[in-house]
Amino acid sequence: MRNPCNTNQTLFLDPTYNGFPVQTHRGPLIRPYLQRLHRVFARALDQYSSLYVVRLDLRFSKREELPDHALTNEPIARFLDSLKAKLDWRDESIRKSHGRVNCHGMRYAWAREIGPYSQRPHYHLVLILNRSAFQSLGNYADPSAPGLYRTCLEAWASAIHQPYDLAEGLVSVVSDGQWHLNRIDQGPYREAFFAASYLCKARSKVFELGVHGFSCSRS
Repeated sequence: MRNPCNTNQTLFLDPTYNGFPVQTHRGPLIRPYLQRLHRVFARALDQYSSLYVVRLDLRFSKREELPDHALTNEPIARFLDSLKAKLDWRDESIRKSHGRVNCHGMRYAWAREIGPYSQRPHYHLVLILNRSAFQSLGNYADPSAPGLYRTCLEAWASAIHQPYDLAEGLVSVVSDGQWHLNRIDQGPYREAFFAASYLCKARSKVFELGVHGFSCSRS
C-alpha cells in the first residue's frame, strides 16, 4: 500500500515486523523507516553484547515565536553533533585517565512531527548506547545533576540557541522509556523496538515542506 502523502513510500499495517510487535494501533507505519530502525537496533547489538536504550522527546520553547531554524532539521543535526562531541570528549578523558574506556557507541533514530493542535514541530528520539558506558540517564529529575540527561539537555540548548536554564523542560523522558538489551533475553528488545516503532508512524508527519520526517544512524 502506497503512502498517499508520499507515493515513493509504502505503508506497513501488520502488528509485527520481523517477529517484533510494532505500534500500528495509531495508524500505519512507513515501511522504509521501519526497515532502517530495525537495522539500527540489529547493528548496535551486533557490535555490543549489551545496550542501553532511551526514548526522549525534544521540543521548542513556547515562550517565544518559533525561530526560522525550527522549519528545518538544523536543530536535530546540531543536537546530534553536539551530543556525540560531548560523549567523544568523555571517552577521551576516561582513556587519558585510565588507559582504556568503554566507548559510548552512540546510535540514534529520530522523527520530526507537527503537533495536530499546536502546529509546532517537535522531535521523537531513540538513543542507543553501549551499556558498558551508560546504564541510565542519571538523576533526570534534577537537570543540574551530572549525567547523560544533563548532557542531552546541554546539547539541545546549544542546538536551539537557548541558555541552559531556559531549556529545562524541553527534553522529556518518555514514561517507561529506558531499557537494557542483550543478545539473550528478547523481552527488553521487543519492548524497546515496540516503543521505538512509534517514530515510524505516518500520522503527524509532514511531507510537502521538503523536510525529512525521519532519519537514523547509518553505521
